[in-house]
Amino acid sequence: MNEPWIATAATEASDRLVDGLSRNESRAMVILPGLTSTRGDRIFAFVADLRSSPVRAIALFPTVLGRTERSELYNELASVPGLRIPHVHLRSDCDEEEMQFLVTTFATERFNIHPAADVHAFGPVPPGFRDLVFVENVQEAPDDAELEVLGGICPDYAHLESARRLGRHEYVATVERQFREYHVGCCHVSAVRAGDPNPWNGGEDHHHFTSLADFDYMEAYADVLPQRWISLELENPLGEQMEAAKYLEHTLERAGVLTKT
Repeated sequence: MNEPWIATAATEASDRLVDGLSRNESRAMVILPGLTSTRGDRIFAFVADLRSSPVRAIALFPTVLGRTERSELYNELASVPGLRIPHVHLRSDCDEEEMQFLVTTFATERFNIHPAADVHAFGPVPPGFRDLVFVENVQEAPDDAELEVLGGICPDYAHLESARRLGRHEYVATVERQFREYHVGCCHVSAVRAGDPNPWNGGEDHHHFTSLADFDYMEAYADVLPQRWISLELENPLGEQMEAAKYLEHTLERAGVLTKT
């Protein structure tokens, strides 16, 4: 990868970040606002809000951005003092050098990818990053063989809940079993809105919330959350996402899960 923002990574620094994962697992759960790129017109407004806020940890979903666009975004994010990006959703064209850049520059601890059966499958994961990579349940469930050689599963709870409401019983049974059998290392939380079909498959899951009640479904998934990070995959502005994070915190507290935003 020859993009100008990719520097030669310091191996020792990377090793310290990777070795720190086991220590981080025991820390308090954190709800991360998400910079989601599906609405490109909102990206730099989010960064501007981030720069003027006290928030210094986010999740990043650059899933519709090509290399040059990601380069520009990384430059902007790197200019935000003290910013950490613990969780990044990788595009299929990301490579080992870019992953190393994210670890070194933004202290990234978790990556997620789409499963091999998906049209946007990632491809071979660099061996040195396998324990940091988790496979998301998208329209297709991950294959068990993928989860066994990588870090585990990245639940997308809205995809699962939407599939449940659409009557996709086999998919739901498979993903719920995988939640029990494999390590849940990171996750996606989006909106689920009854009676409002999305444009891609007619389900009720959305990347934009219109009411805080769009997150009430998450109470049912309180026992299958990651230990460390809950990532909001939302297109809403940062301020609205922080309101959603507080609401989700209270929702999970009712279910007996202690969280910290």
